[in-house]
Amino acid sequence: MKKSLLALAVLGAFAGVAQAQTSVTIYGSFDGGVRYARNVNAAGDNRFSVSSNGTYNSNRLGFKGVEDLGGGLNARFNLETGFNTGTGAVESTTGSFGSTTPSSNSGTGAFWNRTATVGMGGAWGGVDIGHQYSVSFKTIGLYDPFNYKFTGIIPVSTIAAGNAVANSTGGTRFSNDIQYTGTFGPVTVRAEYSLGEVAGANSSNRAYAGGVSYANGPLAIGGAYTNKKMASTAGLASGAAANLAGTTAGAAAAIGTGGGALPTFDDRSYTIGAAYKFGPVRVSGGWNDERVSGGFSSGVAGAPLIAAAGDTRVRVGWAGVGYDITPAVNLTGAYYQSRFDVPTAAAAGALSGTDGKEELIVIGATYAFSKRTNAYADFDWKNLKGNRVIGFGTATTETKQTGVSVGINHLF
Repeated sequence: MKKSLLALAVLGAFAGVAQAQTSVTIYGSFDGGVRYARNVNAAGDNRFSVSSNGTYNSNRLGFKGVEDLGGGLNARFNLETGFNTGTGAVESTTGSFGSTTPSSNSGTGAFWNRTATVGMGGAWGGVDIGHQYSVSFKTIGLYDPFNYKFTGIIPVSTIAAGNAVANSTGGTRFSNDIQYTGTFGPVTVRAEYSLGEVAGANSSNRAYAGGVSYANGPLAIGGAYTNKKMASTAGLASGAAANLAGTTAGAAAAIGTGGGALPTFDDRSYTIGAAYKFGPVRVSGGWNDERVSGGFSSGVAGAPLIAAAGDTRVRVGWAGVGYDITPAVNLTGAYYQSRFDVPTAAAAGALSGTDGKEELIVIGATYAFSKRTNAYADFDWKNLKGNRVIGFGTATTETKQTGVSVGINHLF
């Protein structure tokens, strides 16, 4: 009798598997266009280029699937890579901030550089594990005036907390990330924990975050907090150029030497914002504040954090208005202000701390030929001050940049 019951149970389990429904979707975005930019370097040179990784919408090719496991439970996965329009190459990636070599947090050379997750979900929400967009990024998207378009021009997406970057701000995604998402009516709750995977120091390079958003009718509001514990994998930089603005700041300056315990830096950031739609008009605005305690970047991709006599702080605020002139035509304009506070390096010989500011105005227009294909154009103007001036610390500098882009974007 017991054997018969066991056989029936096994057959029932296989029957459940056979009845499970699986769906796989192939999707992507292909952006083709041209961009003209003035004063792209300290010499004041201009550049005419193809849209590369996507000017209006980031180029991507993705696969996602969902399997119904029964009882309201599902299993899912998502794989997504980026590519370059001009060359056809896989989109380039950089190492994580504070790392001089590829690491578990790096993303360097990753094929699925945009997303690589697997998870399970149900009425209680869902948990996904892997390389994925951060809680901060998903929250900011709710009140971004351009809905994460023109990401190479607009700073909103890059300031989102993550770890796949080469400077102290932003990151967009976390690697080695465990993330929960639960939607209950108009409220969405998110939480994540990104493992640092450093032997003997579990807190190094780890991060945790939480966020909540409310979207109901014309109103959307949200906020998120992220805490990162960043440890340099190479100690202090040795003989590196002090680079406070992404360009070499004068002559090379010895920042210090490695050795001893690796320095660890606390990075705390929060964001808050809202959007409201009045018929064809949508107004939105937000704020992001990030502070790195006792450290700043050398500005060189992959270089470690440098010990500093003070905190690095980056504050970005924005506001914008979008107007659907017709169902096919949209016009959006927005203003962004970024403030950068860079402290003095703790080691002798480094450049003194400086502050900087960026002001950006972007006006963009789109025409939808269909639900999947649209033409776009943008004009952008940037004003730079302090350590954000191109060529800061040198004899040749530029304080203003302008750009114009036109192209077509197709979704599939």
